[in-house]
Amino acid sequence: MITKILIIRLSSIGDILHTMTVLTDIKKILPDSEIDWLVDSNFEGVAKLSPLINNVISIPLRKWKRNKFSWLFKVLQFRKLTIDKKYDYIIDTQGLIKSAVLAKILFNGKVFGLDYVSAREKLASYLYNYKYYVDQNAVAVIRLRGLIAKIFNLQNNLSEFSFIINTIKPKLNFDNDYILILHGTSKESKKWNLDNWVYLINWLIENTDKNIVVTHSNSDELNFVTKLSENITGDKFVVINKLNFAELSGLIKQSSLVVGVDTGFTHMANLLKIPTIAIYLHSKPSYVGIVESNIGFNLGGYKQELKPNEVIDCIIQNQLI
Repeated sequence: MITKILIIRLSSIGDILHTMTVLTDIKKILPDSEIDWLVDSNFEGVAKLSPLINNVISIPLRKWKRNKFSWLFKVLQFRKLTIDKKYDYIIDTQGLIKSAVLAKILFNGKVFGLDYVSAREKLASYLYNYKYYVDQNAVAVIRLRGLIAKIFNLQNNLSEFSFIINTIKPKLNFDNDYILILHGTSKESKKWNLDNWVYLINWLIENTDKNIVVTHSNSDELNFVTKLSENITGDKFVVINKLNFAELSGLIKQSSLVVGVDTGFTHMANLLKIPTIAIYLHSKPSYVGIVESNIGFNLGGYKQELKPNEVIDCIIQNQLI
């Protein structure tokens, strides 16, 4: 009999990507299992990157939340489309009241999740049929794989993970290797300022034969890239226009080095085992950082000011170019 599993991870990009590392863990013990995924419609394209997911169930929660009074009504209407779906495991990896409620009312099956100590929103744990403790002092990949290991009684080295996604190879007008700069993030507090990026990029141009590539996804990021271009010397600075999720994933996968702020695609580079430097300015790397290794580095920290020379020192000391 085929084991049917539902993973619930609604958002955001980085969290969804981290959660994808559990898919290969599940497939190792249940190779013929069918895995569905519940995700917010805004991030449907991210979930669809994984070839290990059989069915992506998209729910427009962020759109519905604009009218709080009709939110529950619309969820109950959505339930008519999903309640006949029977699962052997419904796994809420998010640990929020919202995700736990959706797990409980939208689908048919036992719900697995984090215990009271581990859940991000403690009350969520009361809605699970089975709940598990996970060390909250570890980074996200370790926490998520730890939860799956307990649910399925796996004996894994949690720091050794596999991450599989479909990508589209980017069409580039140059042949040499490139360093990818990921400057964009939705939160102002996580952005590294223009002067820092200019200093770092000009140093990279002077000290490597590789191209330095940036891209943008909205008008604010385009304005930022335009300002960067005005302050960068030489012809190795390359701006690539807006890409979809699969194209950007391909751009990341072909990079020789990624330097980025705390954004989901910086985490993707790390998960793809691309040499990655992650810059933290308003969050704690010990909790939301990339998986550190001889090619993965967390710099900065909560309310810390990170200087370009600290990034340069990391590049030199670890021979990343």
